[in-house]
Amino acid sequence: MELSWMGRYRELVRALVYYSNSSNRGTASGRSSQDDPALNQNEYQVLEYICEFEEENRILTEISRDTGILQSNVTKATKTLVAQGLAERYRLSGNHKSIVLRPTDRGREVYRFYAERVKLVFQSFFDELEPVSDAELARFESAVRTLGGEWGRSADRMKVQLEKIEE
Repeated sequence: MELSWMGRYRELVRALVYYSNSSNRGTASGRSSQDDPALNQNEYQVLEYICEFEEENRILTEISRDTGILQSNVTKATKTLVAQGLAERYRLSGNHKSIVLRPTDRGREVYRFYAERVKLVFQSFFDELEPVSDAELARFESAVRTLGGEWGRSADRMKVQLEKIEE
């Protein structure tokens, strides 16, 4: 079957799908030790986010919004990170609903360990993009963010109503 709706972007879409599936497969592949706990994709992304924005007191809903991870999955990731001693939960003074997640010293160490490995994976990608101008790179980034936003919005639009069949 021809997928003509993608036009000249078919190979780019194929590459994005391949990347998404490969990156999900590449995390939490059975390893687990004191220095290298098994983290799934969401847990790793939340850990990275809280390390990056540690001084800004970002709340869990902001983590969900900024990473595109469902709020329920951010909550699950938070529980795992706290249980493994990689993060601690805080409340904003005067606001008992807004939870701030901060990395522990161990969380920072584990993130640095992961970052060194991920950097090796991304280096060839960065090398491929080296000839691209900053303006072209910004445009591609914008296109990928737009795609991510559309996926998020389409999930609500695509919900199907079910009607019970009376027998």
